[in-house]
Amino acid sequence: MNIICLLSVRPCAETYDFFKSIKLNTQYEVYIVIDDNNYNIPNYDGIVNVIKIDNNECEMSGFKSTVLWLDNIACSRDKALYYFTKESIDYNYIWFVEEDVFIPNIHTIENLDKKYESESKYDLLVSGHEVITQKRTNWHWKHVNRQIKINPPYGCAMICAIRCSKALLNSIKEYATAHKNLFLDEALFNTLAIHNNLNVLSINELSSIVYRKNWKKSDIVDTNLYHPIKNIKTQISYRK
Repeated sequence: MNIICLLSVRPCAETYDFFKSIKLNTQYEVYIVIDDNNYNIPNYDGIVNVIKIDNNECEMSGFKSTVLWLDNIACSRDKALYYFTKESIDYNYIWFVEEDVFIPNIHTIENLDKKYESESKYDLLVSGHEVITQKRTNWHWKHVNRQIKINPPYGCAMICAIRCSKALLNSIKEYATAHKNLFLDEALFNTLAIHNNLNVLSINELSSIVYRKNWKKSDIVDTNLYHPIKNIKTQISYRK
């Protein structure tokens, strides 16, 4: 079984409806991890698993600091990593997807898994895999250098939509347990894959996960995931 996990602060009703459609029309188990523990999805009906975790519980276990501007704080990604390494859940891979990632239709991720089924040995499907062999101070490396407790090599990529194996999540759990902290998400997955001899594959369908671009409907193909499209109404209109 594979899982799709949405990472969100306060997902709106329309976002919930789309992920519910994935749950009802595919073989995926679907989860939504919410940042704001006081928020309730307006039309929540129990079909999709919604996860809320106390921030202190995550932070005390070392699952924190993956967001650049929220050091030592647990956000939805930290909470998701904590949840899926703490609970006994049977899965092969988990897709972690941020809410401003556009998924063209309910079968896009399913089709990606079918296409890369023969590449099941890969622990991380990601937009890229830049590897550095010594510490740097460009990009966000100054910030990572203050956080990280292991020596280079380091890797980085845009990780707004990624697929992770259980082995990769276990390596993240081991790091959090040992060091009582994580580090910047854009370096975390690729770096720990390198240090644990796990296999990384950057795929063309995630090359449209970029920092900033004004995506137009004419740019969209059903095979790819796109970042960023922050306006949910725009996402809905692009699916029509």
